[in-house]
Amino acid sequence: MSARTATKKTSTGICNFCQSELDKGKMTQHLKFCKQRAASIAGEKETRTKKKTRLFNILVEGHYNPQYWMHIEIPVTEPLNTLDYFLRRIWLECCGHLSAFKIGDTNYNSEPEDFFFVENEMEVAPEESGEEDEEDDERKSLPEMLEEIFPDLRDTLPPDWISEIARLDEDEELVTFAREKLKSLPTERQLLKKEGEDPKLGTRDAWRKNYLQRNILKLLLDMFEDRSMDVRLEKVLNVGTKFSHQYDFGSTTYLDLRVVSEREGIVHNKKSPIQVLARNVPPVILCQFCGEPATHVASGYYDAESNGYCCKCARKQGGEDYDMLLPVVNSPRVGVCGYEG
Repeated sequence: MSARTATKKTSTGICNFCQSELDKGKMTQHLKFCKQRAASIAGEKETRTKKKTRLFNILVEGHYNPQYWMHIEIPVTEPLNTLDYFLRRIWLECCGHLSAFKIGDTNYNSEPEDFFFVENEMEVAPEESGEEDEEDDERKSLPEMLEEIFPDLRDTLPPDWISEIARLDEDEELVTFAREKLKSLPTERQLLKKEGEDPKLGTRDAWRKNYLQRNILKLLLDMFEDRSMDVRLEKVLNVGTKFSHQYDFGSTTYLDLRVVSEREGIVHNKKSPIQVLARNVPPVILCQFCGEPATHVASGYYDAESNGYCCKCARKQGGEDYDMLLPVVNSPRVGVCGYEG
């Protein structure tokens, strides 16, 4: 499939509080000062019977067709699964395809691959090996297991890093450790800069040590990081985080997401915890034959704007392919696969 470039089309949208129609670029600011929304939030503050929680305001838009967009609000304690289900239900679901989020360098898949790390001595039951006790004494520490993969481990990682890896028991602690240390390592550009300042810092050994340190820390993340969609939003997102979503790895629909803001508020419907704050006005697709508003598009085309049919032309021009036409829907998946909204 040939590469596609994102269009620069924008659109207007409707605020779900005051029903004002505004340009996409102005909606984020409007939601901060909308009087009706402010009144709703003020009412939440006066409510003492319901527990308040942190909420993310997330802007979602089509990557290649950003004229489709919406602002949503979701509790930070919800898993990525909840957001994935919502996006499927409102914009994407057609044939039960797989999906994934990408946050930073990490993919969170709807059906992730498990990481299997085999510890040979631990796989053998004591009764089978003839050894009845002292199993704990024979269990290898995490640094020892890493050293089997990276023989130069103790020459590569600082001693305090190795001590901390041995001390940490919880998966989340190890993940936090690995992420923080990865951030602390110099990038290639920083190494080049250091090479100019001090040639000793730009030696082949320095580059090799940096490369190995990164690989060790990435392996720790592979081993202990939760990469399923069961991970909670608050664990992987912050205000300002940009991330992406893909649905269907064949006829893929790509979405861009950004955490716009955070506030404390009430979830009014726990069964449907995501609230739509604003959404784009459906773009008008014109019939390619008569120029009237289209009601159908040819299936399989990403460029739905050039493949629209009004009801009359759909029957007249569609011919044997009429049954293959898809309805015009307010979604970035319009015209793709078997999506009908």
